[in-house]
Amino acid sequence: MNAPHNPEDPSTVWDLSTLYASPDDEARASDRRAIMEGVESFADSYRGKVATLDGAGVATMLTALAELRRVTRRYIQFTSLRVSVASQDAQRRADQAEAEGVVSTVNQTLAFLGVEVSQLGPAHFEAIADKDAFATYGYWLDQELKFAPFTLSEEAERTIARKNVTAKQSWVNLYMETSAALSFPLEIDGEVHNLTRSEVSSKRSDADRGMRRAAMKSLTDTHKSVAHVLNFCFNTIFEDHRSDTKERGYPDVLHFTVLQDGLTPEIVRSLIDTVTSSFPKVSHRWHSLRAKVLGLDDYSFEDTYMPAFGDEPESPWPEARGLVVDAFTRFAPEAGEWAQHALDNGWVDVFPRAGKRSGAFCSSASKPDHAFVMLNHAGKLDDTFTLAHEFGHAWHFTLAQRAQDSLTMHTGTPLAETASVFAELWLHEMLMEGADPQLRKQLLARQIDDAMGTAFRQITYVNWELRAHERRAAGVASPEDFGALWLEELARFLGPDVALDAERDSWWWIQIPHFIFARFYCYSYAFGKMLTLALYDLWKERGDAFVEEYHALLAAGGSRSPADLFGDLGLDLADPAFWQRGVDVLVGYLDELEELLDAE
Repeated sequence: MNAPHNPEDPSTVWDLSTLYASPDDEARASDRRAIMEGVESFADSYRGKVATLDGAGVATMLTALAELRRVTRRYIQFTSLRVSVASQDAQRRADQAEAEGVVSTVNQTLAFLGVEVSQLGPAHFEAIADKDAFATYGYWLDQELKFAPFTLSEEAERTIARKNVTAKQSWVNLYMETSAALSFPLEIDGEVHNLTRSEVSSKRSDADRGMRRAAMKSLTDTHKSVAHVLNFCFNTIFEDHRSDTKERGYPDVLHFTVLQDGLTPEIVRSLIDTVTSSFPKVSHRWHSLRAKVLGLDDYSFEDTYMPAFGDEPESPWPEARGLVVDAFTRFAPEAGEWAQHALDNGWVDVFPRAGKRSGAFCSSASKPDHAFVMLNHAGKLDDTFTLAHEFGHAWHFTLAQRAQDSLTMHTGTPLAETASVFAELWLHEMLMEGADPQLRKQLLARQIDDAMGTAFRQITYVNWELRAHERRAAGVASPEDFGALWLEELARFLGPDVALDAERDSWWWIQIPHFIFARFYCYSYAFGKMLTLALYDLWKERGDAFVEEYHALLAAGGSRSPADLFGDLGLDLADPAFWQRGVDVLVGYLDELEELLDAE
């Protein structure tokens, strides 16, 4: 039941030779030696000496750190990409474990730097006479200094970095490997097929309600069969985070993520509260409308995934490529040329296959390497939007790496999602032009549904995660404990017109890997979606002039704070009314859709 996979077509699988020709490539061994020797040399040169550096010395130190991080990133990226498409390959897993050990050694050895910078404090660096010499790294230093109150001794930081390989990271790996190994039985045309998660997930939107229910049941039952493992991972990782944040003195379990993203608690809480308070006028209204359109008196959780206006057009891979290239070209010819080059030169692994990780992602890299995109393309228009999404990430990385190095290239996760969501809007805009009423309804419904997925549902995830961490702090939580909280948050999100199956729907949390590999990562999707709706308005208002402004934003990477970067565009992220603006755009989509329905 896998989507067509043609091993003879090199454009549909990764070409990792731009990193290394093989795991045994001498260039890879050379990089490993350079990393291990380089990190020891760095430590010998700077441990205990940061306070003595003048501006030029600080610049030299951070330039060397950036290069060390670049090579280390390349080393781990190669093994990570190989495992993501063949998670059951023992040798690939062994290679990844070895690379993770290298990264751990680097982090342990460099632990002194964050400690010394934090101990010196902002006043020290501000007083350096030739501080302009390291102005390029000003924001990076600011970010490091934000963690000064929460940084432990060098010995403690080294111990934490060392133990994370066999502690937290091992539990993450166990969850991911256990999930990736699952096979999902589903009866299709009288025959039971064992599907990948991507394949069975695609059946959640099937026109046949029985198929949707069967797919949901397969997902739930299969995950429940390994719940003793997965729930243990949740409990262990949540407790690890709680104890770490308590030891460091963070005020709550969310604070670290907020600081890491270069934001403030006020900005993030304003986003969460605004979206949550808007559930009735957006999410509840939407699902009430869907229930009427579908003619279902018992509109249920599985029906929330079904297209309300029929199946969207199919989008086989050759067409998907062309649509995304055209959408990128319409926004900026340079972006379209880049997209075509990436598709033609092995930057994308396209089709699902056994052992391949579910979902999609974009893996970044610093110059001279390039980003890689993983898909599980199944021929739906949704998969084409996924390609646009991941290429938005990759275009962002491409522009940033031209102007930044490995220390200043990456934004926090909220800003990183902006480019991906905006690229989807380029595709939406192109498809809306000249579309007949049926397709217009489908596309508008897609935008609302997408907002449900990337903003409103993600805030539901954050609301649950906050409560789940609180529950875990009180003691080990059973799957039923986590499930009860999940069911409450799901009901608050979906509203009174959605009937929930407590036995089935209370297990959905255990299938969401974001809770495992990053704390509170999901709010970044909502941040990106709501922010991008504002960017879309600016694009419509400013036209071609906005393209240059937008590309400058992406090229800045993580060299400045999100608030400063968007301040250049006239947006105040600290203003609570800003997030309401995004909500109002969604209300406008709903109004437009209802007008089309009334006109029938």
